[in-house]
Amino acid sequence: MTTFNGHIEAFIDYLLKNKRMSLHTCEAYLHDLKQFDVSLNSIGNPPLDKLSSLHIRNWISNLMEEGISARSVNRKLSSLRSYLRYLRSHGYLNHDPMTKVVSPKTPKHLVKDIPLADLKSMFDRFPWNETENGQRDQLMLLLLYTTGMRLSELIYIKRSDIDFDRKELRVLGKRNKVRALPMHDELAEALKRYFVLSGGMYVFERKPGVPFYPVFVYRLVNHYLRLFSHASKTSPHVLRHSFATHMLNNGANLIAIKDLLGHSSLSATQVYTKNSFEKLKKIHALHPRK
Repeated sequence: MTTFNGHIEAFIDYLLKNKRMSLHTCEAYLHDLKQFDVSLNSIGNPPLDKLSSLHIRNWISNLMEEGISARSVNRKLSSLRSYLRYLRSHGYLNHDPMTKVVSPKTPKHLVKDIPLADLKSMFDRFPWNETENGQRDQLMLLLLYTTGMRLSELIYIKRSDIDFDRKELRVLGKRNKVRALPMHDELAEALKRYFVLSGGMYVFERKPGVPFYPVFVYRLVNHYLRLFSHASKTSPHVLRHSFATHMLNNGANLIAIKDLLGHSSLSATQVYTKNSFEKLKKIHALHPRK
């Protein structure tokens, strides 16, 4: 009798080697699938060929009762859906238990960008050169805001990824896709100054050959943005969001922004048009016939 968890390890190995997903993503998939397996064990651990939408809907109900957000539940369902698709494609499962499963609705949440004036004030007014690790911190913030890169991409930038002659840097994005990002003069000069002070394989290292933890960078970014902005969210991702929104507001092409952000589809980038549309509505309110 084949049970649900019989092929999980092979599936995770498939994601790592064939889909080239990051270790972090695969660990999240593994956690979600093990969590569903625990749910199945609590109701008798039905064999794989008896798995139905009722089992999945029961799991969703339990998660929601535990206070898990709809967004998190949907992420877990995505992991489960991928695993079941893998089982069907390899002949381990001959039906789709997800057919009658309805994902919980997620509330629409529009992430606000950091106001341009706040960022200008932070970069121009803070005494970076007079503060311990100030040049390093300023460089981290500049990289995030002027390129739109992800936090996970920032911490793994190597010195060899920087090309000053071409004024570009390379980052390793999702699914191990490499993309080149342009550097403007301020960023290039900040990198050159920082390289005089530090050396190593990675641009940012907590010790030789070891990059910073994501949590460290998150706290650092949050600290500086809190000093100069009253925005509700102040994280590395909000800087990425601000990069895209401010570029769009200044007339940048949406497809070009998609490529800079490393999005696989335009639909992921279109969220930034919502912020810009709010600004357009305010401008339109000035029309004399309003």
